[in-house]
Amino acid sequence: MIFLAPVYLIAAGAIAAGVVALHFLSTREPDTDLLPTVRFIPKVPVQATAITVRFTDPWLLVLRVLLILLLGAALARPLIYPLSAPVARIAVVDVSRAVRDARELADSARPYVEGAAAVVFFDREAREMEVGTVDSLGALAVEAAAEDTGSEGTRGMLADGVADERGAGVGGAQGTRTAKGSLSSAMIAALRIASRLRDGADSLQLVVISPFAREERDAATERIRALWPGRIEVVRVGGAVSGPSTEAADAVQIEWADSTASAFWSEREPHDTIAGVRANDAVMVYPFVRRWRPAPAALSSPSPDNSSPTVPAPGTRVYARWMDGEPAAFERATEDGCIRSLAVPLPTEGDAILRPAFQRFLAGLHDPCGEPGDPAPLSDDFLTAFAGDGPLAPTSEIGRQVRRVTPAVPWILTLALLVALAEHWARRRLARGSGEGPAGGRSRGGDRDGTTSRKRKRRAA
Repeated sequence: MIFLAPVYLIAAGAIAAGVVALHFLSTREPDTDLLPTVRFIPKVPVQATAITVRFTDPWLLVLRVLLILLLGAALARPLIYPLSAPVARIAVVDVSRAVRDARELADSARPYVEGAAAVVFFDREAREMEVGTVDSLGALAVEAAAEDTGSEGTRGMLADGVADERGAGVGGAQGTRTAKGSLSSAMIAALRIASRLRDGADSLQLVVISPFAREERDAATERIRALWPGRIEVVRVGGAVSGPSTEAADAVQIEWADSTASAFWSEREPHDTIAGVRANDAVMVYPFVRRWRPAPAALSSPSPDNSSPTVPAPGTRVYARWMDGEPAAFERATEDGCIRSLAVPLPTEGDAILRPAFQRFLAGLHDPCGEPGDPAPLSDDFLTAFAGDGPLAPTSEIGRQVRRVTPAVPWILTLALLVALAEHWARRRLARGSGEGPAGGRSRGGDRDGTTSRKRKRRAA
């Protein structure tokens, strides 16, 4: 067991020690002597505090100390872990369009997936798969296909992997994979998982199974790789020999929502204004008036009011997005090529239409459909630097995941509430007993009156 904020437990111990010290102090009514002027003083209870050598109300003391320690333990946020394993493995599997053969991928990944502490499938996004309930890469692929709603190409590749697991065979076909991979997304997911697993192992082994295509590397890949404090085991599988098949440029049909009826768009009420749109590497800043929103037919899971960005329908790709993430343009393959539908109005004021970003946007409209990329393999020098040559990543050099509430906190707070109720009941019971017993305040008051009467009689005599 570890505590994420042990200072609260230390503070609770100090407060509990103070409570114990207070229970050594005893209050009682002192002996009194009658003075001539005492008749002018109102009768009020008189008590004196003294230090005793024995506890007063020991059971009440136990309940109070226990309550303080429980509250301190809850604020300290304990984490209960089993015995640490020497090494915990994180398997990262590339399921993007860069993979040439699903059978080779399954055979290469299976030894690392089985027995791994965490498994990540990635294309343009990384998704952690549940482990412990699956026994093979094929079962993981089924789960990934059920959870992945953003990449039809990934689902096609995973279906090939499932067929391979069932013995149907997939050969070397690339299928209909269109999602580009991202090593940066995979590394970020691995770092997040490592921060969660750090307290359950001494070292972490990261295994990346991928073709390592050029299109999967971006400007942030090396910087994110530098955050991993150990070596990475690289398992390279065969990559696609060419990019996804595309039609000729003249087969791209372009439609504008402002000029023709389209199944991709429905009118937005009321219209609003947004400051920019992005399509591939072209970012245009301009106060665009949005008159259209994605139609339900273009989305796989539209929201009831169709007001939030959602996932495109199977076979449809988002070509451009507004600054708030809502789709601004779609493209969909057809028998003759593809259709590209845009809800972006042309700027009518200023020099926005003459800017280089807008010129790149217009030029890109006639590019073949599909996400551009480079399937060529990354160099051996990059793989050597990416893998590293040091030891496995020590968990002491990985940041711990920030947790506001740990699983044990609700149980500790519940127990603290029960102890608080018991302390309240015990305190009321002791107060009732001291008020009614022979040693209570009223009895002491009676003794005081009796003593005063006797002293008056002696003085009168």
